[in-house]
Amino acid sequence: MAQLVEHNLAKVGVAGSSPVVRSIAFPDRLGGPFSAKWPSGKAEACKAFTPGSNPGFASRQHPGAPAPVLFYICGHGSVGRAQPCQGWGRGFEPRCPLQTQQPGYHGSRAFLYPSHGLEPERERAFWVVAVALFAANVHFGRIIVGISHNLVAREIRPMATEKSSSRSWMSDAAIYQIYPRSFKDSTGSGLGDIAGITQKMDYLERLGIEAIWLSPFYPSPLVDGGYDVADYCDVDPRLGSLDDFDDMIAAAHARGIKVIVDIVPNHSSSQHPWFKAALAAGPGSPERARYIFRDGRGEHGELPPTNWNANFGGPAWTRVADGQWYLHMFTPEQPDFDWSCPEVHALFCDVLAFWSDRGVDGFRIDVAQGLAKDLDRDDLDRWHLAEGDDMVDDGTHPLWDRNEVHEIYREWRRVFDRYNPPRSAVAEAWVLPERQYLYARPSELGQTFNFEFAKATWTYDDMHAAIEEGLKAAIESDSASTWVLSNHDVPRVATRYALPQIKATRYHQIALDWLLRDGSSYDEDRELGERRARAALLLELALPGSAYVYQGEELGLFEVADIPWAALEDPTATNTHGPKREKGRDGCRVPLPWVAADDPAHGGSFGFSPADADAAPHLPQPAWFSDYAADREEVDPTSMLALYRDALWLRRKLRGCANDLAWLDLDGRTGLADGAEGAVGGVIAYRRDNGWTCVTNFGAAPVELPAGRVLLTSSPLADGRLTQDSSAWIMLGEM
Repeated sequence: MAQLVEHNLAKVGVAGSSPVVRSIAFPDRLGGPFSAKWPSGKAEACKAFTPGSNPGFASRQHPGAPAPVLFYICGHGSVGRAQPCQGWGRGFEPRCPLQTQQPGYHGSRAFLYPSHGLEPERERAFWVVAVALFAANVHFGRIIVGISHNLVAREIRPMATEKSSSRSWMSDAAIYQIYPRSFKDSTGSGLGDIAGITQKMDYLERLGIEAIWLSPFYPSPLVDGGYDVADYCDVDPRLGSLDDFDDMIAAAHARGIKVIVDIVPNHSSSQHPWFKAALAAGPGSPERARYIFRDGRGEHGELPPTNWNANFGGPAWTRVADGQWYLHMFTPEQPDFDWSCPEVHALFCDVLAFWSDRGVDGFRIDVAQGLAKDLDRDDLDRWHLAEGDDMVDDGTHPLWDRNEVHEIYREWRRVFDRYNPPRSAVAEAWVLPERQYLYARPSELGQTFNFEFAKATWTYDDMHAAIEEGLKAAIESDSASTWVLSNHDVPRVATRYALPQIKATRYHQIALDWLLRDGSSYDEDRELGERRARAALLLELALPGSAYVYQGEELGLFEVADIPWAALEDPTATNTHGPKREKGRDGCRVPLPWVAADDPAHGGSFGFSPADADAAPHLPQPAWFSDYAADREEVDPTSMLALYRDALWLRRKLRGCANDLAWLDLDGRTGLADGAEGAVGGVIAYRRDNGWTCVTNFGAAPVELPAGRVLLTSSPLADGRLTQDSSAWIMLGEM
């Protein structure tokens, strides 16, 4: 936006004018005065214009806060001389370096131009022409001020000129997932926080990633690690403030790192104001229409509406004092929204705009397949609620992957496209592979996670099939592929590959059984697991599309299996019983080790918390974390961290534009049972459009590499050949 005004100033003969950002204090009531403070120290009163005045721009305030000033013009100049200047609301160019953040106001910005020394008549003409030219630039973007259900001023932007599709920056980015509560604690509370992320921004820059994705950091009772959100437009006070968030965004953008945040639209926390209002309002009220309340079955409604069990164990319905029941597909503290309610649609459009206005570049959508539901049918008891148990390929499941969910994401795409560049998104959609592409269409979210890659065993057949399915989904949706090895919901990849590679009826079943028994049921071959994880990294990063790295993967961390049951936080551990019992996901969420010498046995935290911390890390760290601490790996050129840095930076130089690959003649099965646990071995070998080639050997026999220059290997070559469970990058035709 600053560039746009600069362009207009040049048109009227004031070339070289530089915008000067000044501190502005805004009122908390519509149309009230505000003051501006200039370098001289002089504070001047300015006039605020109400909606309908010109020129002006819509500004956005936190939902539920007093209505913000929507339009304003102020005076500016040297002492004793005032010049008109233009100020406008936050977010029009959130990544412009010339912007200021004001305490007590949610992200307002102003771009102010100094006096140009023009004579009065020319000065008036100058501003008339400048404003007219600026208005012409926004001719096709109407500024509409409306009040939504929660009295939020909604900011509607001009449609972006860039095509809003998967061909966004996210299409081939390397993205690092941060689970904030376990990344870095800056205050000594035992919880990681937003300021801790900012402290480690240099580390992230050196790693070579291009974006960070933050798991929820919103106010939350933490029943489900933050995925029970009590306020979608704030930061949990235990993790910091909106000012801390803005500082983190600025630090990331200054290093060329984009920011993605998690959106949780399927359910809220039971502490959300809406749900509290729904309980107080009673059956049939508009407040209850925002959630899924139903009368019970039985003579007195004493039985739940269906026989479903929740994903984290226990019944999926909870009865309230007046006799009705509400649906929660995860825990009772996470009531499901009813997406047939227009207010729910409006809320999340506001939420997406709120974070976009603060400079967020993209969104990861939690449980993207679960929003639309059909409970007005008489066959509900024959369906299962547990994710993936009885998925269908026609979009008619009452709870999961319904066709109507795509209407929601088309609505969201219109919000994303109000920004230039358009905001990006990726769906967490645990659906059948043949339906993944629906979420990734350019008219919807633009990308979806290819979980088949993360679910695959370390065998040629499984990994090859996962790659083929991911490429196929990208072609079908005209989007980019996504590749994921780990995240906050699954056992760490190094551990999965260190355990027996046996295909089960459920993905990761061996690792889950091993966790349930505190890591005692199978031998965890860590040397083998690390070797395979290194090979998998190169296999993943050379593929076309975006690649996701979960925090701690770059250190080669293994799953922490022996967390005492009393210390567990994941609701799965307490809500599952009998043959379905699970220990949960805490083993991959243990706070990261940064400093090897900061021994927890002597009151330390491996550098996770400051030395004077008041509390221990929220999950206990094992002693063996010392061997994987970041400072120790920093100085070891053979470490996992060194491999990640080399691979991520090299990837930036090598990646091509095409979203496809070509299989080499070398690619194929060996026909021998020489893979993991007797699986058929083979070689995955492909090249990108510029000759960049990746070869991964799953078989016992060393493999001759194609002619070219070897760029990087996950393990040392043996007489120039690639050994089992290893990958190599080669540039074909170069020597």
